[in-house]
Amino acid sequence: MIHHRPVAAYPFTQAALWQRCLDLFPSLDRDADRLLRFGVTPARVATYKADTNLFGLMDPDTVLVQEGAVGTGEKNADQQALVTSIQQVMACVGLRDDPRTAAYKRFGAADVANASEAALHLAGAVVVKQGRKYLAEYAEKGLTAGLLDEVAKLDESFVDDMAARHEAVSTRAGATRARILFANQLYRQLVAIANAGQAAWRLTDAQKAHEYVIDPAGAGAGPTPPTPPKP
Repeated sequence: MIHHRPVAAYPFTQAALWQRCLDLFPSLDRDADRLLRFGVTPARVATYKADTNLFGLMDPDTVLVQEGAVGTGEKNADQQALVTSIQQVMACVGLRDDPRTAAYKRFGAADVANASEAALHLAGAVVVKQGRKYLAEYAEKGLTAGLLDEVAKLDESFVDDMAARHEAVSTRAGATRARILFANQLYRQLVAIANAGQAAWRLTDAQKAHEYVIDPAGAGAGPTPPTPPKP
């Protein structure tokens, strides 16, 4: 089943959301008795604080993006090493057989530079198998068991790294999805508590009411409703 990336319901960055949640802690401690009359119980505050702290421990999206960039760089290096080793073998084959001949084509590695990951792995396996089978025929052209062993080693490493990268991509996608969902529910808590705080102080202390405005730059707009997900 395909899980689509959820839509962020908060109107600012995740870092800004976390900071705004933290900013409310002192006001919540000071106003505990007053907020209780608006349904903000100590248990709700404790849950809000715990969720805020937990959110701060999650890997931010910037870290996940950086990990993805590192993974891509590693992929490119591994792939290029395998391509180069296959091309070295095929250069030896080409010294004996024209690329248009069946003898050359039996190695099955015509254009590995532009091959997909699966096709590159297959090319490496075929080159090693055929190279070992016909090693005696191409030895005088420079083909050695060492060159074939190097292709086999790099191909095995490439497959292992490819599997690890695919798993890492899946893990990063899952982490991003989980963080957005968690941020959405934390934002809903923030909105509810902020609305209660503004209601508690609006008629008696404008400065304290202002402390509960989610976006201080937009003060005076009244309680902030949750942002509905986009269709």
